[in-house]
Amino acid sequence: MNDAQLGVLSLLLEVSANPKPGNVDREHEFSDLKFEHFILSAVSAYPVFEECMNRKGSIGTNFFNAVVRSYEVCGTNVHFGAFFLLIPLIWCKGKVRDVEDELKKTTHEDSLAVLTAFRICKPRVMDVKKLDLRRKNVKDEIVERKVNLYQWLKNSPKENVVAREIVEGYWRSLEGCTILRNRYEQCGDLNEAIVYTYISLLSKHLDPLVIAKHGLDTAYYVKERANEVLDDFSFENVRRFDEELVERGINPGSIADLTCVAIYLALKEGLI
Repeated sequence: MNDAQLGVLSLLLEVSANPKPGNVDREHEFSDLKFEHFILSAVSAYPVFEECMNRKGSIGTNFFNAVVRSYEVCGTNVHFGAFFLLIPLIWCKGKVRDVEDELKKTTHEDSLAVLTAFRICKPRVMDVKKLDLRRKNVKDEIVERKVNLYQWLKNSPKENVVAREIVEGYWRSLEGCTILRNRYEQCGDLNEAIVYTYISLLSKHLDPLVIAKHGLDTAYYVKERANEVLDDFSFENVRRFDEELVERGINPGSIADLTCVAIYLALKEGLI
């Protein structure tokens, strides 16, 4: 498979993994975000992933195109964070070490493409002090200071694991890749391996989407509960955790995005 195909497959495998506490999977969905939205969004991204793999356009324009195609098909934000993480990797054909240099080559036009994509689908984001996507004058600031993607992402708060991941060498996703491969080797069940990886990442990192919607204390609580589930891992315990998060409306979507990348990297290494 080529990198575009692996990108789509990673999105499909992530949403198909079940149970995945707090997130859309085969057993439950939200009123405005359904299982089929993720399928449609993943498939719609293939032409963009292919152009990205072949170095057509730029990182920013490919991200914009992926978001727009998904939004046109689904009418809602589905894969904003996952696209943001995957596009630079696909651009570099999965070579994590090359991403930083490629980001440094981006221009403020790439940043404007990200801003425009954000304003189309309006995902929930954390409060930030510098270059907040929601500020009306952020476009003027980007243009005036010629802020490229690398400079923008370097200003992200440490809790924003999606933004930090790209400028910190994807170390969280690489860790997830190792966990996924090891678990799959042990159990021989890809669904279990993906669920286990998701819980593992959730036990290690605060989810910025949870922070943005519910606050820091709730994000810490989710992290602690994930640790408890991981200490006594079983699908029964995972389902209890899932039921709790769904009942409370807690959706750790950013950790799901990291899981997508972990799957992509594992597929690159020959997982299946």
